[in-house]
Amino acid sequence: MGKNLKQLSSLPFMEGLFLLLLNDFWLKELFHNSLTGKLSDFCGLFVFSIFWSVMLPKKKPLVFFATALLFIFWKSPYSNGLIKLFSDYLYPIERVVDLTALIALAILPVAWRVLDIQFRKLYFNP
Repeated sequence: MGKNLKQLSSLPFMEGLFLLLLNDFWLKELFHNSLTGKLSDFCGLFVFSIFWSVMLPKKKPLVFFATALLFIFWKSPYSNGLIKLFSDYLYPIERVVDLTALIALAILPVAWRVLDIQFRKLYFNP
């Protein structure tokens, strides 16, 4: 695995991805409340920004800036038309307009920092 791709097997990334999947496929169905919604926002932004920064390492600032802008657009009512068009002609998607979700943007500096930290790889003997 390339040096840069090792970030995708780091503990913070794997924990974020696991928590995102656990939340979206199980916790949301079980509880369906604002906490599970915010958890999705935080984990989604964390995993998304790290993944694309690893895939496009020379574009890291652009990835984080675009992630923030797209998330703001996604959570605002301005995206309703685009979502309706997509849902009508391609694939139905659901989204809740919730401007309080913008607090999840606070995870982006954490994700930026995680990319700068070198994590030790754990090896387990089978």
